[in-house]
Amino acid sequence: MGASELRRLKWLGVATPIVFIIILEAFRYVFIEEDPEHRAEHVALAAVAIVAVLGFALLMFYLIEHAQRQIVRQNRELAAVNAVSTAIQGELGVEQIIDAALASVIQTTGATEASVIVFAPEGHREDGIERSIRIGSHATELPGLGSGIPHLIDIPLSTGTSAVGRMRLHLPEGVAEPDLYASATLQNIGHQLASSIQIGQLVGDLQRRRLEGHGLLDILLRISNQGPLLETLSAVVRHARDLLHADDAVMCLVAATAQTVQIDGVYDGMLSLSDGTLCIAGESDRFKDAQGRPAHCPIRAAADIHADLEVALSSPDGALGDLWVGRRSGQAYNERDRGFLLTLAGLASIAVTNARMRENERQGAILAERERIAREMHDSLAQVLGVTHLRLRALGSRRAVVDAPAVATEIAELADISEEAYRDVREAILGLRESSRADRGLIEGLRAYLGKYSSQSGVKATLESTLDHEPTLSPRSEVQVIRVIQEALANVRKHAGASSAIVRITNGTDTTSIAIEDDGHGFDLTGTLLDRDSGFGLHTMRERMELIGGTLSIDSAPGRGTRVVARIPGVPQASQTPLEVDGGPNGSDPDLARR
Repeated sequence: MGASELRRLKWLGVATPIVFIIILEAFRYVFIEEDPEHRAEHVALAAVAIVAVLGFALLMFYLIEHAQRQIVRQNRELAAVNAVSTAIQGELGVEQIIDAALASVIQTTGATEASVIVFAPEGHREDGIERSIRIGSHATELPGLGSGIPHLIDIPLSTGTSAVGRMRLHLPEGVAEPDLYASATLQNIGHQLASSIQIGQLVGDLQRRRLEGHGLLDILLRISNQGPLLETLSAVVRHARDLLHADDAVMCLVAATAQTVQIDGVYDGMLSLSDGTLCIAGESDRFKDAQGRPAHCPIRAAADIHADLEVALSSPDGALGDLWVGRRSGQAYNERDRGFLLTLAGLASIAVTNARMRENERQGAILAERERIAREMHDSLAQVLGVTHLRLRALGSRRAVVDAPAVATEIAELADISEEAYRDVREAILGLRESSRADRGLIEGLRAYLGKYSSQSGVKATLESTLDHEPTLSPRSEVQVIRVIQEALANVRKHAGASSAIVRITNGTDTTSIAIEDDGHGFDLTGTLLDRDSGFGLHTMRERMELIGGTLSIDSAPGRGTRVVARIPGVPQASQTPLEVDGGPNGSDPDLARR
């Protein structure tokens, strides 16, 4: 029934009994003879009856209207609660739940603006607020809680004693707060919204834990399967970026770490900085625009990153590097994000340490094999060549041989060949034994090697170094450097006809240079010499330097000696642990060092 119909019914219910009383009194006055003395009394009684009927009718209709308003209000409240419940039904994300609830509340209440503040879950607090949303046709910055400004309603979002957040409604002008909804209804809406938010938070937390678990499992499988270190570290960076909703992520290994781990191949997602730091990105094309060897990581130096988080990679031996993530949105990282990033950094540290241990085990096996080869060469081949050389010399001095010039010449040539082979074997044994010493660094080992080389070859060899400490090289890089020096000195003894040689170690801005110079007769680089045995040795030296990302240059000319320069990328730094080397005997194929 409409309001106009109810109003007509009200006046009809009031007027009908009054008209009936008036008609009844008129009928009695006209058709029934009465004593004139009692007419005034009848009129007074009729007036009292009319007033009584009017009062009763008005009271009844007032009670009916009040009951109707209550029913309408309750229906509106139930409709509002049902609308909010229907709107948030099926939504699992906290943000989607809040958006749907606010839209429904504004539509059902007629508020011009509404906002929800959701507190961060317990144990993950930083600033106490996780998300704030405002919706309305004239949205403005709502005042803070407790501001006391009229037309604002604060509704706590709680489930029992657990406070989830707070909702605030901005009422239109002229609407009083009690006319909106009963307090119990608003509390019911707040309770429903709080329960849905808690469910959304729990579901989101479970989904995040599931994704984090999958990421950690992937990294652990890579470590346990002893996959390539670069792939494992790249996977760590990718998971850090994706699971923390970052726009960029990068891992940087300090120079001391980068030079003591073995990383095979060339990868577009890897960049070496001028200070020797190695940066690894999760995507292979992240460093394509980097020119040369920059001083800083271009990803971390991006100007559009407004929020970042960095944690350190460390081991018992010291700092290994750091893991960094950044966001363009400016949304700050919380303690939970930091905790997960620390877990990823810990796994990366384990991967690096594990790679170091595997490399040390491999080097230990190579050192033992080198010692075995050196002993066998000394006990067998060197002894046989020495005895053969002496017996050929003794045979050549016999009278019967001297009387046969052709035979004497042949025996002398065989004796020279045996002597040269004996020298080669002794030099190989020296290289194997001296370069496999794990109890001293590169420079100290070179000094000892050059001293014994000088006494065996007759060529005075000295070491000059501008470094005041040991260069930090990976075992693989160090062995290749040592083998290059040994091969160069072997060529000095065999082909240069030199009386002295100098090994110089210097460092530049981004390289370490090792030069081997002699005062021999030199050779023509454009001639046919490079096609013979020494040419093969020079080619082998170039291959060794390419294996560690270095270069080799040769400067020589007839009559002015030869200068071989090996350049190794990276700045030398103080060594924390004794360096170990491997490799094959002098002049052997470099693949022996990679077996």
